[in-house]
Formats: sequence, structure tokens, C-alpha cells
Amino acid sequence: MVSRKSLLTLGLLTLVIAASVSGYASVENSNQVQDTSTPSESTIEQHALGNDTTVSSVTGTVTIETERANDTQTVKADVWQRPPNRVRFEYTDGPMAGDVTVSNGSDTWMYNDTRNTARHLRLGGENADMVENLTNAFQQFSDAFNAEYQGEATISDRETYKVTLQPKNESLGQVLKNQTVWLDQENWFPVKTQVETAVGNDTTTTTMTYSNLTYNASIPDERFTYSPPEDAEVIDVGLPETTTYSSVADAQEAVDFTIREPTAVPDDYSLQNATVISSNGNASVSLRYSNGTDSLAVSQTSATRPPSGDQSVSVAGHAGTYTTVGEQGLLQWSDDTGSYSVTGSLPKASLIDVAESMYC
Repeated sequence: MVSRKSLLTLGLLTLVIAASVSGYASVENSNQVQDTSTPSESTIEQHALGNDTTVSSVTGTVTIETERANDTQTVKADVWQRPPNRVRFEYTDGPMAGDVTVSNGSDTWMYNDTRNTARHLRLGGENADMVENLTNAFQQFSDAFNAEYQGEATISDRETYKVTLQPKNESLGQVLKNQTVWLDQENWFPVKTQVETAVGNDTTTTTMTYSNLTYNASIPDERFTYSPPEDAEVIDVGLPETTTYSSVADAQEAVDFTIREPTAVPDDYSLQNATVISSNGNASVSLRYSNGTDSLAVSQTSATRPPSGDQSVSVAGHAGTYTTVGEQGLLQWSDDTGSYSVTGSLPKASLIDVAESMYC
């Protein structure tokens, strides 16, 4: 079972990497005189989509609350941020108290006080291309939303504009239920952000709120460097490398486990590509099939992971789970050699047929 602290760390790590690779889209002159007139609703909505704060730095306290069914986790951290890609979180309360996360745009450190481990992610060098791809992905992701102005609100003693963001794609909207951002009226900084996601019947709401805010203070470069304790275990973390092949045979040469191919794919579906993702010595393969309208993904890895889903199922005698993600069904299971998943818009029974044909 994954610990609550691990889940929180994963979510916050994603947040920090996102800030590191995409940053705040600050305007060219952060010292410009601000227009004191009330902006139009469309202007406010565009700022919510563009995340274009005018601040040169932020210090304060951030509170992150994660709500699931009958469970709420809260962490607090002292924070220093200098757009576009420098950030430091020192966690003071909650399951992550004592942890530290620091990024300066080229290196990210994540120190776990409980385990006395320091994970080090290099954002430059051999990872530069992957960082660029992530940056483009985040930019395209923001383009996939519509914004709607909801009015004004006072958050942490700051006057803000409240804006909701909804996915343009209906399937994405089934997963990413609601997003709301509260933008500081003086500089467009997101004082508060709330995101609601759903996987099957499991809904999670994450709310990130800044308080004790100070803008445009001078923050020395040293604040965004980090040296782990001498007795800490340092773990170098690599960004995943993705390679796409036109055939399963070509993908097979790139991994050290036998790729199982399904034999019961519907007749109108054909293989589009095989993608190999490698990270920290582990590899996974995803076979993508399509009939021109709908897609079917068959994924596998040699790492054994417990399946998680709403319904228990059996796949060729192996315990698995089934859940829905928007309009897609997700089937997961493990055997003695690895973990597998089949995802698509086919009925549940058809997905199971596809999965079981991998053992024929």
C-alpha cells in the first residue's frame, strides 16, 4: 500500500516540476505601472488561462489540503518563489513536516526527512530535450480549457478575481471535474487554486492557498540551492525517455522482458505504434491500436504493481480490477512476470477478452 505521505509527495513533486519546466509566464517588465481600472471579464479570463503574473518574486506560507472520501490531509510549507523557475518549499506541518523541495531551473532536490533521502533531478544536460517536451505539453494543456469569470473574493487578505476553468474536451472533463483559480487583482498571482479530479468513483479535491504573502522582495540565489545532510542517501532521478516504434518486434529489442501481444483485438482495430518508456532502469511498453475513431491501449511492465480500481475482476486466473475514467474503461492486473493494463472505450467484457488473449 502506498503511504499517504508518498501520495502527497508525488502530487507536490508534480507541482514543483511543472513550475520548474513551465514557470510563471511573467511579463517582460515586472516593474511596469499597473492599470488601476477594472479589467473586462474576458481580460481576467485570459489571465487565468495564461498564468501571466507580473510579480518578480513571492514569499509566504502555502497550505495544501487534499480531500478524498472520509479522508483529508493537510500540509503547510514556507515558500520562496522567483519566476519563472526558482522555488523552495520547507514543509512545517502535516505528514511532510521536515521535508524540503528546491528547484533552480536546472536542478531539483526533494529531501525526505523521515527516510533521510535526497532525490536529485537534473533538468538540464541529457534531460534538456525532455524538459522542453514537458514545457510544450503544459502549454498545450492550458490551451485545452475554457475560462469563466465568477466574481470577486477576499483570500488571505488579498482582493482576487475568481475564475473557473473547464476542459474543452468532454472526456477530459470526466476526469478533471472542476478547476478554480483566485487571481490577485494587483498582479494576477494565483493566491488560491482548487482542482477536483475523478477516477471512477474516487474523487479528490486539492486546494492550494497562499498566505502571509510578500511580493517582489529580493531573494538571494542561495535560497534556491540545496545541499543534503552528509548522512543522507542521495538518489539520482532520471526523467523518463520515450521512444515510439512502428512494430512490436522493434519495441521488443528495446526491453528485456517478453512483450505479450493480444490476439483478440477487434477486427476493425489495427496497431498504430508501440511506445517504450524507460526511467531509472525500469521500462514499460504501450501498444496503441485504433479503428480510426476510437483507440485501445495495451500496456505492460516487468515491475509488479498492485492493481487499483472499483471492481474486482479475473484475467486468465489473475486478480485484477476494472474502473472507468471518463468514457474509457481501465482494466489492470498483475502476474508473476509483471503488471498490465488495457484501456479503451470497448465494453468491459471486450476489454477482458483482449487481456486474456495475451495469454493465448
